[in-house]
Amino acid sequence: MLSDLLSHKYLFLQMLKRDIQQRYRGSQLGFLWAFVYPILMLMVYTFVFGFVMKAKWGVAGQDNLAFGVILFAGLLCHTLLAEVMVGAVGLITGNSQYVKKVVFPLEILSVVSLANALFHLLLGLIILVAINLLTGNQLYWTILLVPVVLAPLAIFLLGASWFISVLGVYVRDLGQVMGVFMTVLLFMGPIVYPLSLIPEPMQPYVYWLNPLTVVVEQFRAVVLLGQMPNWTDLGIYTFFAFLMLFVGQWFFKRTREGFADVI
Repeated sequence: MLSDLLSHKYLFLQMLKRDIQQRYRGSQLGFLWAFVYPILMLMVYTFVFGFVMKAKWGVAGQDNLAFGVILFAGLLCHTLLAEVMVGAVGLITGNSQYVKKVVFPLEILSVVSLANALFHLLLGLIILVAINLLTGNQLYWTILLVPVVLAPLAIFLLGASWFISVLGVYVRDLGQVMGVFMTVLLFMGPIVYPLSLIPEPMQPYVYWLNPLTVVVEQFRAVVLLGQMPNWTDLGIYTFFAFLMLFVGQWFFKRTREGFADVI
């Protein structure tokens, strides 16, 4: 399947360009929303958790804005996962015009969705770095390792997108479930609070069962702390990410012939 995708590079680029343009078409600010929305999200979460709830991350000398930067780094990863997985539910049913085209590679829809989400994460990362520098923090060379840290999550999300897109064809209530599931992942992981606040017996379960925890911890380490990622944990996560990729690929190929009959 992946080799087939490489032969459709032009189609992929055209569909990605179309999706990005359609996202902001008709809005007054247009593409500026790609920068305005993350900044608004940062302001809201910083106000709620930093000023109202007085949450702290356990870093010496930390102010509310520094807390907001740490929080925003986790939200970028969560937004990436939520966009891909929630969007995957209607990926096939929302593109029914392609289902009956025998020559159209339906698997490319998930790749375009993932690339779109990664593009907007990149824009959010630029905002994160800019705000981090404005608060007096330095830019660490370890930020160059961001692609290495995010690659396992991207692999996992591609397999998950193929898997969920198939379920979305046959289980129409899945969209409601996925919305709740994304909220659970947001609050049952180190996104809005540090992992150390979770009761110690539960920490291993949250660390390994939440698909965001490992990546978020390593993402913050290389971007905000100037630390090397935990290669052992990242390697274990990568193994399961590839497992998800193979399962999603197998499930998609096995069931795609029945899409036209259901849709």
